[in-house]
Amino acid sequence: MYSTKLSVSVHILCLVSTEQPLTSDKLAASIGTNPALVRRLMSRLKDAGILRTSPKLGAVGLGKEPDEISLYDIFCAVESNKTLFDIHIGSNHDCPVGACIEETLEGVYGRIYQNLETELKKIKLSELLSCFPKGK
Repeated sequence: MYSTKLSVSVHILCLVSTEQPLTSDKLAASIGTNPALVRRLMSRLKDAGILRTSPKLGAVGLGKEPDEISLYDIFCAVESNKTLFDIHIGSNHDCPVGACIEETLEGVYGRIYQNLETELKKIKLSELLSCFPKGK
């Protein structure tokens, strides 16, 4: 399974854009996760200028307008390992497949990552916010 940091971070930002201030406990209750994870992600989002926080209050707003925050911005802020797929090592280089598998997969995986990056940059937080009901 891949990391859920991106989806949890998007959840945080969507909720913060509709209500603030929000503590990590309140955010964690909405997400269904541990407040410590929420605090770690909030710290990374704050460091990236995407989220504004205040001691004791928690999240107090977005650091940028929603149409200025892409999924790629969020992904880069919270994911330390941006490699989607690892390539196994130790292939037998006497084998015709083993001799070129690493290079072949690096090219293929590179293209996949480029496409992912391009798509993540296109999708803005404002687009996601438009999917949720306004107010309570």
